Amino acid sequence: MERPAHATDFTIPVDDIGTFRFGRRTLRDEMRIGAEYSRLTEGVETPTASLDLIAGWIATLKVMTVEAPAGWDIDAMDPLDDGTYAKLLKVHAAFRQKESSFRLGKEQASKE
Repeated sequence: MERPAHATDFTIPVDDIGTFRFGRRTLRDEMRIGAEYSRLTEGVETPTASLDLIAGWIATLKVMTVEAPAGWDIDAMDPLDDGTYAKLLKVHAAFRQKESSFRLGKEQASKE
């Protein structure tokens, strides 16, 4: 899935992996993430905890990534390599932390 670049995009350097460019999440993105999650889980009504977690990471990263470092290809990652899951978690966590920082600013402004 290729996401077009926008002025609201942001970059995040992830140690030992590289720099990613992500889009700011919109309501439409949330729907795209849900659709990708459904494709990844093949519509399983009650996915296992690990399938739910990993499909959520992958769906979010696939939809929200504008640019990834050379060699980053989620679809080509080795599922039997524990390092694969560590990398996915590391990138997803960095992305979510940055997203949270946007919301914290709005909460601060509304309290003042």
